[in-house]
Amino acid sequence: MLGTEWTLGSDSIQWLLIGTLGVSFVGLFGIASIGSTTIDRLADNQARRILANSATPLAAQLLNRFVDLVFAAIALRILGVEGNGQYAIATVTWLYLKTISDFGLSILVAREVAKNPDSAGRLIGSTTLFRLSMLALLLPLLISFLVLGGHWLDLSRASALAILLLTISIVPASYGEAINSVFTGVERLHLPAVLTVFTNLIRFSVGLLLLGHGLGVPGIASAAVFAALCNAVALHLAVQRQNVRIAWGLSATEAKELAQTAWPLLLNGLLITVFFRIDTFVIQGFAGTRALGIYDAAYKLPNLLPLLPSYFVLAIFPLLSRQSGSDLRRTFELGAKFLVVIAWLIVLVTLFAAPLFIRILGGKAFLPDAADTLRILIWFTPLHYLNGIAQYAVIAANRQREIAPAYAVATAFNVAANLIGVPLFGYRAAAVVTVLTELVLFLFLRGSLERGLGAIDWKSLLLRPFLAFTVAYLGSLVVPHLLWLSIPCAIVLYTIALRLTGTIRSEELALLRPLLPRFSSSRLQP
Repeated sequence: MLGTEWTLGSDSIQWLLIGTLGVSFVGLFGIASIGSTTIDRLADNQARRILANSATPLAAQLLNRFVDLVFAAIALRILGVEGNGQYAIATVTWLYLKTISDFGLSILVAREVAKNPDSAGRLIGSTTLFRLSMLALLLPLLISFLVLGGHWLDLSRASALAILLLTISIVPASYGEAINSVFTGVERLHLPAVLTVFTNLIRFSVGLLLLGHGLGVPGIASAAVFAALCNAVALHLAVQRQNVRIAWGLSATEAKELAQTAWPLLLNGLLITVFFRIDTFVIQGFAGTRALGIYDAAYKLPNLLPLLPSYFVLAIFPLLSRQSGSDLRRTFELGAKFLVVIAWLIVLVTLFAAPLFIRILGGKAFLPDAADTLRILIWFTPLHYLNGIAQYAVIAANRQREIAPAYAVATAFNVAANLIGVPLFGYRAAAVVTVLTELVLFLFLRGSLERGLGAIDWKSLLLRPFLAFTVAYLGSLVVPHLLWLSIPCAIVLYTIALRLTGTIRSEELALLRPLLPRFSSSRLQP
């Protein structure tokens, strides 16, 4: 945690940030120009290529998340609750614009390039122009939102300026995303992954330098524009090394074909975006910027938690895809139980450590409100982890068409419940709605699972882990309120309760052991 004497204005900190920026420039453009020769050498056969394409992006994402947390811990102390709320509404607005303008083309380009690598140059040009065209079509809506937002959502000038700057960042990011998809298609995911690390360090350094000079929320947004531009230039240099000649052109016929092919991917991405972040606008409109600042600070930890199930599920998805009937059901139950057990452990630790997490992340200004909100939000974890693997089990059972309607219903519930709950009960109602939305999604996915996999042992998956959690939590309450004592006690009690309730049986542990190495080395891309 930062000390009260620590300031961004000190010479040592300024020089450290400038040094980090310089190293990041050298790393970004150096690797873009000459390539990641060490990783390329290691990935000289199919098995090693799969490992490089899975392990490198995972390591890069984990490192980027760590850098983001450090940045947030500093920025929250400088911006305060109000400033954090101002930037939260800007980033979520950017997320909607980015999702719509991308139009699901990233997956489409990767698929087409994998089939025909010679189409890479044409697809980079056409999909970049398509993205920019979509962004241009969104500009009237964006301007209306900025004008009306000041009246309806109490949108501050800092938020409006940050939104404009982040919108500008979509222009170079669209070009970078098109190139990134080409690298995915030719199975060279490790190179863009390494470049994102240096790009993120540039954003980190520039963002803190601008914050240190008092530029606040617009300063962070300006850093995002600069980082997106640097990343696009670096990816351009990298793709030139692949002898890809970019062809700029987008006919009306090609635009129509891209829209018709990619719109289901856009719909899926948009539903997921609305599903998780519509509460930001509702809180801003009905509870104000300060409430949003508290809620967003509490949301930062839950926002990290989907990493585990996403990589675990993608690692075992090939196994799920090869199975059917009882074998598929048993693998799903084993994987789901593993994730649910981990999820309840996360809930258990967070209920005790929430004030510590928030104090480290944002400081005293966010206490106790953000900690109390985090204690509500964290209950989404078990069902979120279960829903994560459930979706892929449904896909493995060839019932993927049933996923979109489930998300549509859950999204409709989320929007309606937030519009009712937040005006009546305040921003914490949004945390409750987040948990209940996972329940709604589960209820719909449960039917698809049982139709595709047969009868599932829900008692073992849901009831027994919850009983183990309850025993551990209640047992730990009798321990004196000392964090260093209550958390270890809770973990020990939880481990014992898992065996006593029959949640984890010896034969399941035997089945799980060979699965864990596969998680660490399997291909993580679907």
